[in-house]
Amino acid sequence: MNQPFYVPMRFVAMAFCAAVFLLSCDLRHAQAQTSVPADDIIEAGRWTGFMQNPGGTPFGVTIVFPEAGESTEARLHVEHLTQDQFRVEGVRLLEGMLSFAWWPSMRIHCELEREPDGVFVGVCSDEEASMGPVTLAPPGGVTSVDRFSWERVQQRLDRLERRVKYRELDMLEGPLGRKVDAGGYNLYALDAGEGIPVVFVSDLGEDLRVWDYVHHDVQAFARAISYSRSGLGYSDGLPSSRQSETTLPGIAEELHTLLQNLEVEPPYILVAHGLGAVFARTFTVRYPDAVAGLVLVEPVHEGEGQRLGAMDKESMDRYLAGRNMLYGLASDAERGEFGIYRDMMETGAFPGAGVLPDIPVAVLTSLQTPETPRWVGETEAGVRARAELREELLDGLTWRRHVQTRRSGTWFHREAPDFVVEAIREVMDAASTAAPNGAR
Repeated sequence: MNQPFYVPMRFVAMAFCAAVFLLSCDLRHAQAQTSVPADDIIEAGRWTGFMQNPGGTPFGVTIVFPEAGESTEARLHVEHLTQDQFRVEGVRLLEGMLSFAWWPSMRIHCELEREPDGVFVGVCSDEEASMGPVTLAPPGGVTSVDRFSWERVQQRLDRLERRVKYRELDMLEGPLGRKVDAGGYNLYALDAGEGIPVVFVSDLGEDLRVWDYVHHDVQAFARAISYSRSGLGYSDGLPSSRQSETTLPGIAEELHTLLQNLEVEPPYILVAHGLGAVFARTFTVRYPDAVAGLVLVEPVHEGEGQRLGAMDKESMDRYLAGRNMLYGLASDAERGEFGIYRDMMETGAFPGAGVLPDIPVAVLTSLQTPETPRWVGETEAGVRARAELREELLDGLTWRRHVQTRRSGTWFHREAPDFVVEAIREVMDAASTAAPNGAR
C-alpha cells in the first residue's frame, strides 16, 4: 500500500516477523500470495462463435479445447484466414468467467461471462487497449452476432480508465483530504461528491488511503467520505488525557463528532472492512437512526476466536501470540485497536454489540485460501467457518446479501473494487425504498 508515513514501522514489523515466522504473523500491508482457486471444468471439443475488431466486421471463430489432462494445446481458427490455427493460452473458467489469450499479430486477451443459456458473451482487447465484442457457444450450442454486447465493451473501457486513475492515486504522497475537528483534536477526512453520504470505515490500524479506489468510483454517484481514525495516517493522536478512549464507544463517538463537524446529514451508508465492521456495527447500534445501510467487506465476527479455536486451538493461540508481539511494536492507536480485537477473539463478544436495526446489509466474503495457510483461519475449513459466522449477521434482516467469491482476496477494495461499488449501489437502492429503521 502507498502509505509513506507507515514505511518505517512496516520495515521493523517485517524484520520482526521474519525472526518469529513460526508465530504466523499477519502483515496487513503485505498481500498474501494466494493459490489459484480450483477452476471449473471447461467442456472439451469445438466451441464456435464470433468476434469483431473495433470498426471492423464480425468474423467466425472456432476454438478446440482438449480434454482435461491432455498435453495438446487449445487452438483457435479464424474463418477466411489462410493460417489454420492460432495458439490459445492462459485458459481459465472460474465462477462462470472464461478467460484466455491468443496471438494473431499481437496478444489478444478475452474475458467472457456465461449467460443463463450456456452461451458466453464478453470482450477481447489487444495490447493497445482496442476492444471488441466476442461470443462463444460450447460444443452443441449455437450463438450469433446478435449476442454481441457493446455495453460490455464500454464497461471494460470504463474500467480501464479507472485503473489508470487508480495508478495515479497510488503515486500520490502526503495527506489526502483536510483536517476536521473531532472534539479537541484533528482527523484527516476526504469528502467528495454529492448525494447520499457513504462513509468508509477502515480495518485495524488502517487509514483512509486504503479506500482510494472505491472512494474514487463512489464519489461519482454519492457523497463519499473516508477518514483516518485518531493516531492513524496523518490524523492527530488522542490527547494524553483521553488515551483510554480507544474503545468501541470512543471510536463510534469520534466518527459521530467528525460527521457532525463535516455537516453531513444522516442517514449514512457505512462501508467497513475487517475490524472496521465491528466499529460500524457499534456505531449503528449506538445511532440507529443515523444509518440507512451497511456494506461489510470481509467483516471480523466476534465468534471467530471461539469457532476457530475449537477447530485448532494450537494454531489459534499461535496466531494471536504472533499478532500480540507484532502490535507490541506498533503505535499507541494500533495497539489500542488490536486490544479490542484480541479481547473479542478471547471472549467471543464485544461491548455494545446489540442487535442491528432492520436495514439493508451486504457482506462480501472471499473464498480464496493461501497456498500455505499460516493459521487455521486461512484453511479451507476456516474460511468456510468464517463465512458461516457472517451469515449470522444477516439473520432476520428483510434485505440481505452475502456475496461469496473466489474472484478476489480479502482486500476487495484494492483487488476487486467493482464488487464493493456494486454492493454499495445495491444497498443504496434498497435503503431508498425501505421503511424507516426499526429494531428487530
